[in-house]
Amino acid sequence: MIWLIFALLIALGLLVLFSGRGSADTAVDPVAHYNAQLAEIDADEARGMIDAESAQAARLEVQRRLLRANADVDDVSNDSNADSAPESAAESETTVKNSGFAPTTYAGAALALIAFAGGLYSFLGSPGTPAAPPPPRQTAESQLLEVGGITMGQAVEKISDHLAENPGDMQGWQYLASLAREVDDYPAIASANSALADSNPTEPNYRIEEFEAYMAHAGGQITPAAKLVLAALLDTAPDHPAGQYYLGLAHLQTGNETAARAVWTALADRSTADAPWMPTLTRQLQGLGVRPPELSDEDIAVVNDMSDSEREAFLNSMLARLESKLDSDPTDTNGWLMLARSKLTMGDKKGAIDALKSGISANPGDKSVELQAFLDNLE
Repeated sequence: MIWLIFALLIALGLLVLFSGRGSADTAVDPVAHYNAQLAEIDADEARGMIDAESAQAARLEVQRRLLRANADVDDVSNDSNADSAPESAAESETTVKNSGFAPTTYAGAALALIAFAGGLYSFLGSPGTPAAPPPPRQTAESQLLEVGGITMGQAVEKISDHLAENPGDMQGWQYLASLAREVDDYPAIASANSALADSNPTEPNYRIEEFEAYMAHAGGQITPAAKLVLAALLDTAPDHPAGQYYLGLAHLQTGNETAARAVWTALADRSTADAPWMPTLTRQLQGLGVRPPELSDEDIAVVNDMSDSEREAFLNSMLARLESKLDSDPTDTNGWLMLARSKLTMGDKKGAIDALKSGISANPGDKSVELQAFLDNLE
């Protein structure tokens, strides 16, 4: 903290001030004084009285003054050697006095140091305010890979330069992706995963990481470049949960809530309750007004007590009742959506598609927008 540095400077000034209170005939050794100060700083840091940053700042200040004191002592020594030897005890005493620093000089220097520290503190300091930490990325980029080596940021640059000349080095791309994630270098992450995806088109995770890097670089927005990556992901892995979730998010960001709701509902219907993406997906659906069906404990207990054949018969009877209701009122778009989701949950994807097509035929125009979005997602 900056106030600790100022406190050390003021303490240093006071020590210098009081050290000059001895006899006027006693010469003060500034070099020994500053060496003692360095030892005190080391001791305070070892005891935990000051942190490493404050100790280093104070140490640099004392070392600077020590260098100046060394230079002054050398000048005094050279002047003394140039003069002739004193002829009397009185002259000898005068020489000793003049070779040191007068108490008034110490007092003036100490007071000036205290005034400088106080003035600078009043302009910059605030004891109750901690020093602002550097930005996380700046901290990570400045970290050394190894003692005496290059920083992580420099390593990313060097590997990127190497791969620009050697694009076929897949291990290099792997290492760049890993290191770039450490420093949140999103363009480097995207470039590395793009190269890896091109060489491994059946591995969807590379496209997912490339897409997420583009989105993170844009502050959570799905940019045109990210949409191209998403399209490539959906082309190679159309049923991947990440691709379907981001497809819904892309619809939502363009204002098409109906399409987003259809995509996410279809994803939720074919996902298990404990799937890791379900909490996020459920929150998104709730934000769009979709609520999961509420079953009482009694209803759940009844279904759980059924055998597999009984449960299948029970579900089929529910579907039959829903289909009968839709035959009498085909304009119920929510009913068609429920029927499609139910069939999809039972593993009947073709039946879900047929139900959606029937609903679209019975509800032309704007009424079937959500049905069409659901169908497009399934197909």
